[in-house]
Amino acid sequence: MLKVVASEHIRIVSWQGILCILLSLAAANVGWSILLAIHNLYLHPLRRFDGPKLWIAFPILKSIAQLRGQLDFQIREYHRIYGNVVRLGPNELTFTSGQSWRDIYGHGHAELPKVFPKGTGHGDSGRPSDIISADARTHFRFRRAMLPAFSNKALEQQEHLIQVYVDLLIDKLCRVAAEGRQTNMVQWYTFTTFDLIGDLAFGESFDGLKAGKQNAWVTNIERMMRLFPILVLANASPLLSKIFLLVAGEKIQQSRQKHLDLVKVLVTRRLEKKDREHRGDFIDCMMRSQGQEHGLSNDELVTNADTLIVAGSETTATLLCGVTYLLLSTPEALGKCVMEVRSAFRSSKEISFKTASSRLPYMLACLEEALRLFPPVPTVLFRHTPPGQVTIVDGYDIPERTCVGVHHMSAYHSDTNFHRARDFCPERWLPGVQGDPASPFSHDQRDAFKPFSTGPRDCIGRNLAYHEMRLILAHVLWNFDLRLAPQSQGWTESQRTFALWEKPPLMVELQTRADTGKEV
Repeated sequence: MLKVVASEHIRIVSWQGILCILLSLAAANVGWSILLAIHNLYLHPLRRFDGPKLWIAFPILKSIAQLRGQLDFQIREYHRIYGNVVRLGPNELTFTSGQSWRDIYGHGHAELPKVFPKGTGHGDSGRPSDIISADARTHFRFRRAMLPAFSNKALEQQEHLIQVYVDLLIDKLCRVAAEGRQTNMVQWYTFTTFDLIGDLAFGESFDGLKAGKQNAWVTNIERMMRLFPILVLANASPLLSKIFLLVAGEKIQQSRQKHLDLVKVLVTRRLEKKDREHRGDFIDCMMRSQGQEHGLSNDELVTNADTLIVAGSETTATLLCGVTYLLLSTPEALGKCVMEVRSAFRSSKEISFKTASSRLPYMLACLEEALRLFPPVPTVLFRHTPPGQVTIVDGYDIPERTCVGVHHMSAYHSDTNFHRARDFCPERWLPGVQGDPASPFSHDQRDAFKPFSTGPRDCIGRNLAYHEMRLILAHVLWNFDLRLAPQSQGWTESQRTFALWEKPPLMVELQTRADTGKEV
């Protein structure tokens, strides 16, 4: 009897002890968090910069905003409240001025190193570098090997291939128009850009346009992009990181490895196709560098091809969706753009890289305005200030090891930088406007607008993106009368961002051109 009582007593004491330890740990964690919050707010070297106090005190709240897809919108609001420079966290500053672009990303000073959250696939140990995550020396080598593929001369040689996919898109949309049903332009633009970049990179299409549906690989890419904010949130807390790795870490690693294995298969298959030599595509140009000082290894070919696929497809599709929505929501601009395109060409066969770039100033202005209002990369790409010195950014002395960056959406939607900053006004980009004192847009701060970044790491695919978006939009407007479906009203207002945009369906009603003078 005494043994039973003693046993029960020990059991109670042990549970009480465990509970006491847990409560003590929780209290210590709360106490530490409070002390850290006080330090971040009142003792930190960045304390003089304004920003959201709760985010500065408790950084996990910013990660939660990112998990909800609201981070970029909240940053834009904080810039509206606090101005050109905002402290977003204990060690983070975002800017919106043109000078900030030059000071952080530009030429003329030592390159500030990039910042990548752990577990996002960039800068991870054990993974070959890609052109995004590489250090300055390796990046220069990669860029030297890849740049010939993105020159205007090289792209003009690939124009016939790009035109194949544009023609296929128009053919598919003609069938949709004939059936008289609404269609989702997000899907069609995504099919087109992924198929096109697949052929340019690997010598084979993903066949999204042909099948009229997304393949498993593209779906896997989108799934991994949605996991990005969860990875960021997990890294905001050691405890959350451990829990996340236990629950989902293996699945994420398997998904990423599956993706990379497929890229490796595609690259290997492309390398084995001797009939594709001297084709002038991305792999061909990168292979030519092998054996030279700046040459890429096969592993580097794989990681960079992977990067080019995502960067060269998703962003262009996003811009095309954005400009389509903005035009259909602004009847006056749509009318001007359609009239310009249809007046410039007697036949759609006349639309080419050269003619789309030279005959359509208003359409080009519409594309620039869409890049401003709906930037494909709406977020901030942080850099670290170097250790042991103060760095000047936009006239401010920034302490060492501070994360600094320009937030695209905030810079482009700032009333300080642009007249009627939240309105779709293509006229601001027309030739001669900037130097015309009579124009209300003459004082726009265009140097704050860098959708392809700036400096030694600006977007290598800029020429390709411009050629694609001009060619595709011109063909769509030449061939079809479009109307926004009722359920897609307010399309841009209903979205979330996870580094890139999470785009809902953009439903459009299509009709083939009403006039009888059309030539196809």
